[in-house]
Amino acid sequence: MSSPLVTTTVPSFAQKVSELHDRIASGSSVLILTHDYPDPDCIASGLGIAHLCSFWGISSPVVSFGGFIGRAENRAMVRYLNIEMVPFVLIDVKEFDRIIMVDSFPGKGNVSLAPNIPVDAVIDHHPVPPPEEDFPFFQDIRHDLGATSTIVGNYLLEAGCPIPIKLATALFYGIKTDTGEMRRDVSFHDLECYKYLFDNIDHHLLSQIENPERDIEFFRLLHKAGDSAVTYENLCYTHLGSVSTPDYIAEMADLFHSLDKIEWMVCSAIFKNQIFFSIRAKNVNTAGTIAEAIAKELGGSGGGHGRAAAGRVLISSSETTETKLSSFEETVRDYFNIKNLQSKSLL
Repeated sequence: MSSPLVTTTVPSFAQKVSELHDRIASGSSVLILTHDYPDPDCIASGLGIAHLCSFWGISSPVVSFGGFIGRAENRAMVRYLNIEMVPFVLIDVKEFDRIIMVDSFPGKGNVSLAPNIPVDAVIDHHPVPPPEEDFPFFQDIRHDLGATSTIVGNYLLEAGCPIPIKLATALFYGIKTDTGEMRRDVSFHDLECYKYLFDNIDHHLLSQIENPERDIEFFRLLHKAGDSAVTYENLCYTHLGSVSTPDYIAEMADLFHSLDKIEWMVCSAIFKNQIFFSIRAKNVNTAGTIAEAIAKELGGSGGGHGRAAAGRVLISSSETTETKLSSFEETVRDYFNIKNLQSKSLL
């Protein structure tokens, strides 16, 4: 596989690859953690870093996640690309002398790793305040990029590490999904990596991943989303009730965000005694800030990028689901300044 024009990469990629090598290459065992409910960008990034560790002589790196993979496309990705991931419940962190987090950050509330367990490296593309903090671990946080897969792809190229066709397919799909097929939060480096990988992927496998068979719950929730959706001028909100996986929330948010004349899309659902929610924006770049603020006000955690964000809020034992959901919906109306607007049923 030929290398792309290295001159198009960010100058610091080479430095960061060197720093990461110095930090982890002396280890004999590496645990690579994604966030609890990994999406394609998360999965591909974990796979790519595991491949880089193997290239550097670290045998059998393990990629792990704390929740589960629910979305049909994500399950198809793992199946068709033969991606090995180990549920965190089966992991003993004491068996690893290096821990790397990808597409996530310590203390953000979406990783099952206990807060008292130190990590050695963090590679992410989500904004992490304050960006100038001197973290005690290697970190490469590039909030100007649309996908962590772009960072990992450049790491592999800078390290001179060959990228197998299935890994190339995974990284390409990771960039494609996290940028909404190049519609949001796209940088020059995302585009360059995307174009390079395009010529080196298995297009047949990619088609199978993007067009998976779906279970009945998807169609039940699609009906539920449409039936419960309401609009407030340029904002649409829908609540899915209880779901078997949080992945459906982002999926429905993406689908309904294509509605004509809608700038904002907010979708929520109940999963494991928590309210999970996703926010999408078409032209405004404050989705991540709003998601973080809404979640924080209700005692939860959230964040994301300018046009795609998410969060979760715990329903405590002293609260009912209905009461907490009512508080959440009121907070959403406050932050979007639609409290005094009359809602209209979508259907």
